[in-house]
Order: sequence, then structure tokens, then C-alpha cells
Amino acid sequence: MADQAIDISYPAKAGRQNQRTLVNAFLGGPLWAAHHAMWGLFAASAIVEAIGLVVFVRGLVVAGQGVGAWFGALVILGVRIGTALLGAYSVARGERHHRSHVATASTLIGTAILVFAYGLTLYRFVSPAPVDYLVKFPAPRGWDNATALVFDNAVTWMKRNWVGFFDSLTVGLRYTLTFIETIFVGTPWPVVALVFLLAALWLSGWRALLFTAACLLYLGIFGFWEKSMGTLALIATAVIICIIIGLPLGILCAKSRRALTVLEPVLDIMQTLPTFVYLIPAVAFFSVGKPPGVIATVIFALPPVVRLTALGIRQVPKHVKEAADAFGATPMQALLKVELPLAVPSIRLGINQTIMMCLSMVVVAAMIGAGGLGLDVIRSLQMLKTGQGFLAGIAIVLCAMMLDRMVRGRARRTEDSEN
Repeated sequence: MADQAIDISYPAKAGRQNQRTLVNAFLGGPLWAAHHAMWGLFAASAIVEAIGLVVFVRGLVVAGQGVGAWFGALVILGVRIGTALLGAYSVARGERHHRSHVATASTLIGTAILVFAYGLTLYRFVSPAPVDYLVKFPAPRGWDNATALVFDNAVTWMKRNWVGFFDSLTVGLRYTLTFIETIFVGTPWPVVALVFLLAALWLSGWRALLFTAACLLYLGIFGFWEKSMGTLALIATAVIICIIIGLPLGILCAKSRRALTVLEPVLDIMQTLPTFVYLIPAVAFFSVGKPPGVIATVIFALPPVVRLTALGIRQVPKHVKEAADAFGATPMQALLKVELPLAVPSIRLGINQTIMMCLSMVVVAAMIGAGGLGLDVIRSLQMLKTGQGFLAGIAIVLCAMMLDRMVRGRARRTEDSEN
């Protein structure tokens, strides 16, 4: 009987505990979440509750906004109910266990944050004339112009002292582009189409061949053949440069933590900087035309090759490396015969992403004289020719999909056969 009484009383105690948790979480709101170190719930509930509080107070203070006050009150009520339900669920699952002194510190931190954030937010939106330094950031005057002048002087100095380097690089890029364009554009179109179809068949199979044939047919029927071949020539040049630079850098990042620490912020900047910003130094150093378009495209599309090459080498199993060392392989032999072959899927994915990012720069590069399919898109935008713009955009998409099927096809066939 005693055991039976215990079994009956335990669910009752658990239910009362859940009720107390619900009530405390509802009354405390974000502060209760801070007390239990649920900082994600604290941030979300505090932000929404601050919005509801601003709407509620403005509805009370400003004449004719009584509906706003009711809406703000409903928002606050909804936040409290949501906090209570989510908090009780987390506590019931036993996800939060902390000591009393930790809970006290968390409560003090949460209280300070709420007082600071709620006070300033209410003052900003409720006060009829808030102070200027709260509305606008108190930035010192003239710093932006002075810093921009430093960059302008640096670019001017480089253009004056490195003119030989920039001219040589421009000439090399122009000759490379001319050679590749001669292959794509100058060669009779049936030969180029046959090469694409055979490449699709060899890399991916019959489905990719049929898809490539449909893409090439679209490009030819709607008059985009020469422009698409010119675009592919520019993309091929940029991808070749990315591979030549990216593979050694990826290997260096995989082998050296210091190199990774130095290069990772640079890759982040290259990958997140707005694409139009790349055009400014490209035009400043290389004027207009296709060479600056290639340079801007390389800067934008280089990070995936570096990152995924380094990732593929780092993911080589440790026991494989130890086996190569046990057989007396030198570091170069281990790299060329063990690590790089096992990293090929990741490297292939990096090359695929680089191709896609190069194609995404087609329209932007056309703004500085790169030509190709991007020029049709820009002209359609300037003249408001919606249909022609759609046709050119679809042509760019089909080029991207065709190259994607070719590059990734063999990996898919290998995975399908293994499955």
C-alpha cells in the first residue's frame, strides 16, 4: 500500500511543480528566463515585449491611440504566455540545472539588461524630443572623408608606381581571354556543341547529355550562341585562375593553422563584400573591359575553392594518414597520393561553387565592359524590355545548370552505384 501511495503522489507533486513553473514564468517573463540562464528565450521575449511595451505606452500617452494600447497589452500577454509554456517545457525536460549563485548572477545580469534596454527604448519612442546623441550615433565629423582620402592616395600611389605590373597583368589576361574566346567563338558551332555533348556524356551520362543538348538548342535558337560562348570564355578564364591560386592556398590552410588564421578573415571579406565594390579597384587599376571583369570575378569566386580544399584535406581520416606514415611516405607523397585523392569530392564541390559564383558576376562584370550575356540583361533593364531580359536571364541560368551537371555528374553516378 505504501508503494502504491508513492506512485499516486508523485504525479501529483510533478503537476503542482509544473503549475508553479508556469505561474512564475508568466509573472517573471524575460527575467524568469534570465534567472534560469535561458538566454535565447530571454532575448526573444525581451525584444518582443519591448515592442509591445512601446506600443502600449504610446497608446496611453498619445491621444487617439487607445487601440494601440490594447494591441500592446495583447503583445505583452502573448509574450508572457509563450515564455511560460516554453520555459515550463524546458524545465520539465530537465534541460536547466544550475546552482543558486549562478542563478543570482544571471538574474542580476538580466535585470540590468532589461532596465537599460527598456528605459532607453521607451525614452526614445515616447519622449516628444529625445536627445540627438540617442537618435543619431555621435560620429566625429570629418573622419569619413579623411579615411577615404587615405585610400584614394594609396590607389594613386599604386597606379603611379606599379604601372608596369598592372599593364603586364592586363596584357596577360587579354591574351588568355582572346585565346579561350577563339576556341569557344571562333571554332564552328557544331564542333563546340559536339565537345559539350561528349563532355556531358563522359562526366554525367545520357541524362546530362540530353539536358546539355536542350540548353545549347535554347542558346542557338534565341540568338545567344556567340554571347554565351563569350561569357563561358570569361568564366573559364576566371575559374582557371581561381583553381591555380585556390588549390595551393587551400592546401596551405589545411597544413598550417597560422596561415588559416591569417587567410580566413581575408576570405570572409572577399565573400561578403558587396559585388559592386569589387568594380571600383578593378576599374581604377585596369580601366574598363574584360580584364577588370575577370579580376573582379576572381576576387568574388576564389573563397569556395580555398575553403573546400582545406576542408577536404582536414577531413581525411587520421588512421589513413597514420598508415601512410607507417609505410614511410614523405609529406609530399602523403599529400599527392593519399590526402588529395580522398579530398577530391570536396575539391570538386569547391570548383562547382566557384563556377556558380563566377556566373553570378556576369551581369555585374558587364557594367564595366565585360560584354556577354550580362550586357543583354543590362540593356533590357535600361530600355525596359522585360521579355528580352527574361530570355537573357534564362540563358545565364541554363549555362549555370549545364556546367553544374557536368562538374557534379560523376560524383552523383559514383554515389548512386555505391548505394
